Order: sequence, then C-alpha cells, then structure tokens
Amino acid sequence: MKPPNILLFVTDQHQRCTIGAYGSHLVKTPTLDKLAAEGLTFDRCYTGCGLCSPIRSSLFTGTYPHDHGVLTNIHLHPVRQELTPDKDILTPRLKKAGYRLGYVGKWHVANNYTPKDFGFEHYVSLGDYAAYRQKLGIPLPAEAMNYVTPVSAVDPAPVEHCRPAFLADNAIRIVNEFARDTEHPFFIRLDFHGPHLPNVIPEPYASMYSVKSIAKPSTYDEDLTGKPAVQKIKRRHWEMEDMPWEDFRHHMQKYYGEITLLDHQIGRVVDALDRLGLAEDTVIFFTADHGDTMGDHRIWNKDYTMYDQIYHIPFIARWKGTVTPGSRSPSFISQMLDLTPTLLDLSGSDTPEGLHGKSLLPLLKGEPQQRRDDAFCQFHGSHMGLYSMRMVETERYKYVFHSNDIDELYDHKTDPDETMNLAEDPDCAAVLKEMKYRMVDWLRETNDHLYNEWIVYWLTGDDQLAIEAPGRRKAKW
Repeated sequence: MKPPNILLFVTDQHQRCTIGAYGSHLVKTPTLDKLAAEGLTFDRCYTGCGLCSPIRSSLFTGTYPHDHGVLTNIHLHPVRQELTPDKDILTPRLKKAGYRLGYVGKWHVANNYTPKDFGFEHYVSLGDYAAYRQKLGIPLPAEAMNYVTPVSAVDPAPVEHCRPAFLADNAIRIVNEFARDTEHPFFIRLDFHGPHLPNVIPEPYASMYSVKSIAKPSTYDEDLTGKPAVQKIKRRHWEMEDMPWEDFRHHMQKYYGEITLLDHQIGRVVDALDRLGLAEDTVIFFTADHGDTMGDHRIWNKDYTMYDQIYHIPFIARWKGTVTPGSRSPSFISQMLDLTPTLLDLSGSDTPEGLHGKSLLPLLKGEPQQRRDDAFCQFHGSHMGLYSMRMVETERYKYVFHSNDIDELYDHKTDPDETMNLAEDPDCAAVLKEMKYRMVDWLRETNDHLYNEWIVYWLTGDDQLAIEAPGRRKAKW
C-alpha cells in the first residue's frame, strides 16, 4: 500500500493567538480554522529554539540545535555554521521510500547548499521571487529590506503578484505535477517568509484591520522590574524603548494583514489538493518555526527572551479519514523535533536512534501515547552575539535559565501574561527547585553542552549530581 502524501506548511514568526482556532476574535484565518475543524489541533506545541536557522535545521536531523550545530542564523550571526547534507536523516529516507520531494519558499538552513543538494526534486526560492518581481518592473518599497527597526508598508504589487501568491502558485504547480504520478507519494514543503518582519503587503490586506480595533497589549507599559537585564537592552536594540503605542499599532495592523494574506494563499493550495481528490491520501501539517512578541512587554521580534508569544506556537494536522475532525490534543509536542520521526513513520521508513523527538502518529490516529509532561527549549544567541538560555515549561509553570543573568519563573495559572518573575519569591522555592531538576535531567538526556559540573551545581547545589556531569573533578590530568 502506498504511504500517504505529505504537505507541510511553515510560516515564520507567527503568533498562535492570531489564529481563530487558537482563540483570535480579530484576525481572520478561515483556512487554518477549517483545517482545525477537519483535523487535530495541538494546544501545547513549542518550538525547540526561537530562531529560524537552528529550528529549521532540526527537522532534517531530529535533534536540538546543540546537537546538529546550527546554533544561530546562518551567514550574518556569530556562529556561522550551516547544515550540511550529510547530517540529513530525513530526506534520504523519504526518497528511499519512493517519495517525490518539492520545496517552495524560505530555506535558511544553508548558504552553500540548497534543498536540491538535500534531495529535493523541485526548489523555488525567495530569490526566484525577486527575479520574478524584477521582470514585472514593480520595485519593492525600501521598507522591505529593513530588518533593523520596526517598519511596515504597503506593497504596490497586486495580490496575484505578491510574494505569498507567487509561492502558492508554485506549490500548486508542483502538487499538480506530482499528482499525475500515481506510483509515488509526495512530500511538498511550503515555507512562507511571513508574517516575519518587515510586513510589506498589498491591499486590501494592508488596511484590512483598523488600527483602532487593535487592542493594546496589557504588558506594553510593563517596566520589566525583576526581569533579566537583557530584556531592557532588547527594547533598546529594536528602538522600542520610547515607541508610543499609537505608532507601534500600525505595524501590528500590517502583521495581522499578512497573516490573513498567508491564510488565503494556504487555502488556494489546499483547495487545489482537494480538487484533485487527494484529501484522504494526504496528511497536511501546519506550523510555524517560532512566534513573535509583537509588542507584548514592549518587545518586538524574537530572541533573548523566552516568552510564550515566541515559544508556544501553532500546530494543526489534517488527515481525512484518519484524524478525528475537530479534535484537540493537550499533549506537549515540539514541532520540528517531533515531525522528523512522524514523517519517517508515515513513510514507513526506519527511525534512527538518538532523535530528540517522538512520533505523533499515534496521536493522529487517536491512539493513547505516553509523552512527557513538559517542554524543553533552548536559545544560543542571535545577531547581537552569543547568549545561552534554556527553558522548561509544564502545564502551570515556566522556568528560564540565563547562563549569565537572573532566573525567571512564571505561574501561568495566576499570571498568564508572564509579568511577575517569581524566581526570588521564597514561597516558590520548592517549585523552582523542581523545575531546575527537570532541566538538569533534560540537559543530561539530550547531551546538551550546558550539561556540565558548573551549571549542574549552580542549578541544584547537589554535589553528587555535579560530580556525575562532565567537569574538572572528573578529568584525568
């Protein structure tokens, strides 16, 4: 029996709370809401790393960035390590299982290798859109290249010639081509650049949402008392320190508009697939690489913070005839890390040992599965330099370890907006201790390079645990 086709949509820097299926009453996402109504929505999905290149690389390796080595964004960031094809355990197995492979959109995994070097038959890049746009003779606004400050603008191109439409057009073309091949299943990945800043989008999406309808985040005027110093510095980096809400909400307007634009383009691809009669033969996954604070805590973008707006992300799966329509899962999952073994299971391929994720196939089939009751996430630094952070989140609590700053502890039951850092609260000492021990366990299990004598002792004060970790006291001189 032929294994199912797989269609994976990945958006970039996408807040889960902007999707109707996750509770948005403002932003229109009819396609994603329909996928949720026809499929399974995961309520506790987390990104393993809140930065593009590291977590995108994880899909090919099935491991955290500390294992595969792409710690920061490739090229311009401090660790200029890219993913090489020899580390890819996914696409060779999919090809061996008979899959035809297509990749459309944002790559950001390597500079010297493209998806074709990883085994994809078709690859349509963001650079291909730039060439297409040049032929159209429609210049991009200057704001489209500003990745330094909060900016947004109206794209003069008509919707049918904007970047998301171009990418969707090519995904539809590849779907149509692969559908004619009845012998082989396909895996197509469509990665949009948006709603990653800068948000430069055409009408009617640019003005679809009135700025007056956009509510000011309750944390916008937070003074960050008791928070790590890097958060105030981050405000300064992105020129948010003194930005009035009346100015910033115009950027949120374009951000929301781009989300609806992307939703409509995803809808075009799904409709094309369904018209070909492939709905029951194709597993559709939708997720994001990470989120964006987008004004919460008066912080913009991602990195150097581990708020839920960045790390708690959307994940929806549709597989008609298998997934129970309208179902929801409270299980903790990590999108790219769990997708790797899931895709291998779907293809009938072997799953190598040492992966950090766990297949979601039982959950897709409505079968019971024992899973962890927490999520572990990491961050290694970004454009401003290296900076080690680790996070453990349970249903109620979140603990964030900064290697060179104060800890963070939040109680989501009493403080869902993460405004009150409880790490120094003596009443929370027992909770903090339990979260630190969870972290040490995870550092050890995944062979994180932060698993060493010094950090283990700093976290727990436990001599025995510290001696068990790599360090000077164990070294033979």
